[in-house]
Amino acid sequence: MGVFSIQTPDAECTQRVGRALALELLPGDCVALVGDLGAGKTCLVRGLAEGLGCDAANVSSPTFTLMHRYTGSLCDLVHVDAYRLREAGELRDAGVDTSEPGAIIAIEWPRRVPGVLPARHVEVRITPIGETERQIDVQDDHGTLAERLAAAVGPKACPSCKQPADTFGAHWPFCGPRCRGADLGRWLTGQYQISRPIEERDLDEG
Repeated sequence: MGVFSIQTPDAECTQRVGRALALELLPGDCVALVGDLGAGKTCLVRGLAEGLGCDAANVSSPTFTLMHRYTGSLCDLVHVDAYRLREAGELRDAGVDTSEPGAIIAIEWPRRVPGVLPARHVEVRITPIGETERQIDVQDDHGTLAERLAAAVGPKACPSCKQPADTFGAHWPFCGPRCRGADLGRWLTGQYQISRPIEERDLDEG
C-alpha cells in the first residue's frame, strides 16, 4: 500500500494536487473522495478536470443531480455525489456506472454506497486543518501512484542550495528569492549553457 500525504495552504493549491493526480490516472480509474462537508472535495475535482483538459469552470457539486460528466481533451471526467443516497442500488438505478472504462470516475461520499467501488480505486482523504489549509492523503493499494505524486508535487530539495523547498511557495522550485536570484545570475553570466542549439520543435513542445 502506498500513501502520499501533503498539506495545501489554500484552495488553489488543493486544485493543483488534483491536476497532478489527473495526469497519473488512466481511463477507467476510480477516485473515491472522502471528507466532511466543505473539506474541498469539489475543489480537488476541479483540479482533476483541469488535468484532463475539461473546463474546470463548469465543475460543481452534483448533489441534486447525482452525476455530472465533463468532456476532456485527454479523458472524460464523471463526477458523482452520493451524499443523498442510502444504498448502492440507488446509484445503479440512476444509471451511474463506477467502472466505466472510457472515463475517470470521481465519487464523493463513497461510503454511503458500499460495494460500488471497483476493487482497484484510489482513495483521496481531505481533512481541514485550518481556515484554508488542508491535509490531503492519497492511498493507492495496487501501484506506485504515491511515489509518482511525490515526484510531481511532493517536497524537493532546492536546486541551488539543496535545502528543503516549499512545494507551494512563491519561489518554487527554489527555497526563496536568494536562490532564485543566484540561479538567474548563473544563466546571465554563462555558467549554465544549453547543450545544443534550440530547434523549432523545442518551442512546439513548450
